[in-house]
Amino acid sequence: VTDSWKTHRKVAHSTVRLFSSGNPKTRKTFEHHVVCEFKQLLQLFLTRTREDRFFQPMTYLVVSTANVMSAVCFGKRYSYDHDEFREVVGRNDKFTRTVGAGSIVDVMPWLQHFPNPIKTIFDEFKKLNCDFTEFIRDKVLEHRRTIRSSTIRDMTDAFIVAMDRAGDSEGLPAGKDYVTPAMSDIFGASQDTLSSVLQWIVLIMVKYPEMQVRLQQEVHKVVDRDRLPSIEDQPQLPYVTAFIYEVMRFTSFVPLTIPHSTVKDTSIMGYAIPKNTVVFINQWSINHDPDIWSNPGTFDPLRFLDAEGSLNKDLISSVLIFSLGRRRCIGE
Repeated sequence: VTDSWKTHRKVAHSTVRLFSSGNPKTRKTFEHHVVCEFKQLLQLFLTRTREDRFFQPMTYLVVSTANVMSAVCFGKRYSYDHDEFREVVGRNDKFTRTVGAGSIVDVMPWLQHFPNPIKTIFDEFKKLNCDFTEFIRDKVLEHRRTIRSSTIRDMTDAFIVAMDRAGDSEGLPAGKDYVTPAMSDIFGASQDTLSSVLQWIVLIMVKYPEMQVRLQQEVHKVVDRDRLPSIEDQPQLPYVTAFIYEVMRFTSFVPLTIPHSTVKDTSIMGYAIPKNTVVFINQWSINHDPDIWSNPGTFDPLRFLDAEGSLNKDLISSVLIFSLGRRRCIGE
């Protein structure tokens, strides 16, 4: 772990926290983006439902979550029929289809050096990443042209200012672009994972309508009919919170973490792991470990509630979705 990595990580973590939970003003701004996008999404769902014909809700969930993160990261939301934005968001399906080839190449890197089906898919995977990075780089360059350090418009502005200051004080290598890869990770990973968990929530509510009723009852008990739920309501919504955590545990929609590599020879529980070994964390296995979870194959939000209906925070902390250690997801 280099000093520049530590600085980069520290700035990224503090910037994400600033725009999510660390500052009351920016937290309200984030909530405003979510509420505005939810209203748009709800109106779309109602319109499609009134048309009395089949529609694919997952497409709208992907665009809506991407729009929230676009507003937070770049200060701009897009219409649902904006060509460039739909193209960027549409890469999610292609990414899901091709990312497996990247995992295989991580384990067997020699596959990328001669013609074979895995190499073909892996090349497509690399192109998707290059195109996405170009999209983000254009946004960063646009921000650098128009930024005023006295007025922070969005997360990209905040990251540019923070990294420039850190570069001066910490002596980071001059000319290296730290902002584009950071914003690529934040925007790309967040909108993909958020849309995935929302899709699973919709599917599971359809599967278990009695749970959907209980969720609705708890929200109606806490939230007046003349307003929408807010971040401040969360402590009074234990079943809603338990349901979300159970969705994450049960589906383990990120079954394996992104690969890392050991920087030196080491060992875990007596197993020797040489330097440069590719390492994954099997989050699905941990989230379905019978030593931790009773009946892990059963979907049951009540496992996270005690006899008084309060959240079991110790059990919640056992759900593994954001990886572990120094490189755990900063979006947690």
